[in-house]
Amino acid sequence: MGSTSYWQAALETTTDMPRPLVRPVEGDCTTEVAIIGAGITGSAIALELARAGRAVRVLESRQIAAGASGRNGGIITNSTGEKYATVVARLGREKARRLWTFHDDNMRRATSLCDEFAERGWSCEFRCNGILGMATSTRELGTLQESATLLNEDGWQASIVARHELPARLRQGYLGGIFHPGSGTLQPAKFVTGLALLAQQAGAIFHVESPVNAIAVGTDGVVLTTPQGKVQAREVVLATNAWLPEIGTQLGVDWLSTCIKPTRGQLIATEPIDEQLFLLPCGADEGYQYWQQLADGRLVVGGWRNHSFDTETTLDETPGGEVQRQLDAFVHVTLGLPEVRITQRWAGIMAFAKDGLPLIGKLPGRPHCYIAGGFTGHGNASALQAACIVRELVAGRTHPQADLFDPARFL
Repeated sequence: MGSTSYWQAALETTTDMPRPLVRPVEGDCTTEVAIIGAGITGSAIALELARAGRAVRVLESRQIAAGASGRNGGIITNSTGEKYATVVARLGREKARRLWTFHDDNMRRATSLCDEFAERGWSCEFRCNGILGMATSTRELGTLQESATLLNEDGWQASIVARHELPARLRQGYLGGIFHPGSGTLQPAKFVTGLALLAQQAGAIFHVESPVNAIAVGTDGVVLTTPQGKVQAREVVLATNAWLPEIGTQLGVDWLSTCIKPTRGQLIATEPIDEQLFLLPCGADEGYQYWQQLADGRLVVGGWRNHSFDTETTLDETPGGEVQRQLDAFVHVTLGLPEVRITQRWAGIMAFAKDGLPLIGKLPGRPHCYIAGGFTGHGNASALQAACIVRELVAGRTHPQADLFDPARFL
């Protein structure tokens, strides 16, 4: 069972993005660093390490951007998934500022990479036009207003949007919102493909259809076994996100399953709509709702899993159930567009961390092993900067943001 996202299907027919040269692992080979997973995280890490002069091989069980990296809502933010006021209350002002800086750095890295794509004639449909976050309750609206005040005090731009200033079709269902100018949208399957292309140009080798069946850790490195061969490496980076608990079981670190939970995110795409409904991507209801309107007029809508939590803790990429009914209702009832046809339905599997923060760094108790994942639905907003942290740690150096995400905090 499974599904294909709008982005993945569009990539198959695009003419403005070449494809990386890929092949399965065949026989035995060696490398300095092996990376498991060719989504946004694995591809970004491959790029950083290859440009740093490392010999890199990426092993992917399916294809590049086959997982959530090619199945998300196409929104990239310069902020955490939680509201700033909530993060300040939970973690303190200093740590909140550092987390926001991490995501801000990630957005700058995304902008720079998209500029590189454009120089090569590749398009990932990147737009940095901000994002509108909205409230579905007076309590949420109060938190948004407090967040705007705190963000402005700490040097970030954010402004409150009154209810009458919301897009017309949203004024009945939402009470007001906050505008973050530093966020935007992209075509996620194209973006990850672009990362892989740049990594390949820097010397990285990508192996697809090469699931890792076993990992042996020795004093001198690791050996990864696939159906058609083995890869011996000095270090390995685990970048499989929702599948990190499975990889952890192979390594004997079962504790990963207690702090990372696979969680399904469901989405739909509509036929093109003539009316310009939204100029910006939108989010609402504590992040459980998100949507955008593409350049051709179609809507991409995702979320609403809070209407069926029990069914969404799964690795099944097949969309369905109450969540799909809620997505349809948003288009047909909330937006008042009953005649608009839903053209595609899909799902992707996210990795929710126990404390909401990703795990980035050395894997405790396992030499030569590093981990980057558990992005809690915000991989686009985190993975590029996570790759910079991994690059420094693999080189034996420190990174000023690494302590925020040290996996050892769960031991």
